[in-house]
Amino acid sequence: MAGDTKSKTETSTTLIAWLIAFFIRLVRRTGRFEVRRGDIAASFWAEDKPFVAATWHGQNMILPTFWHNWREMRVLVSKHGDGEIVASVMRFLGVGTIRGAGVPKGEERVHKQKGKGGAGALRAMVRALGENISVGLTADLPPGPSRRAGEGIVMLARLSGRPIVPVAATTAARIQLNNWDKFTINLPFSRGALVWGEPIYVPRDATPEELEAARLRVEDGLNSVALEAEEICGRAPRKQDKGAVAH
Repeated sequence: MAGDTKSKTETSTTLIAWLIAFFIRLVRRTGRFEVRRGDIAASFWAEDKPFVAATWHGQNMILPTFWHNWREMRVLVSKHGDGEIVASVMRFLGVGTIRGAGVPKGEERVHKQKGKGGAGALRAMVRALGENISVGLTADLPPGPSRRAGEGIVMLARLSGRPIVPVAATTAARIQLNNWDKFTINLPFSRGALVWGEPIYVPRDATPEELEAARLRVEDGLNSVALEAEEICGRAPRKQDKGAVAH
């Protein structure tokens, strides 16, 4: 009985993930996307060099569809909540995954990360970058605040020696949810934008002050590309509405 239940759950997860992946591809193929500074990512791909692709939570739905199809990439996916579905969606989109929580913001949060795989995920990402595999992750951590870069992403860049490249993608037509990260569901047949930012390098011998400066550069870089993508789609920054609102 337990085996049958598990099998049905896995089947349901696979079906849901396939449908989500199909929808994401539909958005990509029917959208009219303007790409800015695509040469930044292209230069890494051409030289076969990995990097850390960074985005904000809630704004990463269609990003995997823009990844160069012969360059391997792994994205950080939670072990909990909807992580299984997200991991399956990534597989259908041809992107690998690293399972684990975001890296803690200091020692005071270590106890909250127990069992979530934060330290293991950091090691796995460093190892992947060392094996010439790019890594994708969100810079801000649940449960928020949103759009505040955690220390983990700059620590990853310091340990791996690989740069952080901010990136944002959005569409004019979308649905925005009323959760902590204001998750955006991009819709098909819409004007869209993909914007890459300048690489951010973190020295291996960076001091705490230099790490904080790098963290702020990540925040500024992500906010800049996100705003530019919004402007391309003709959407000025706006106040958030309550509930899920179709735009």
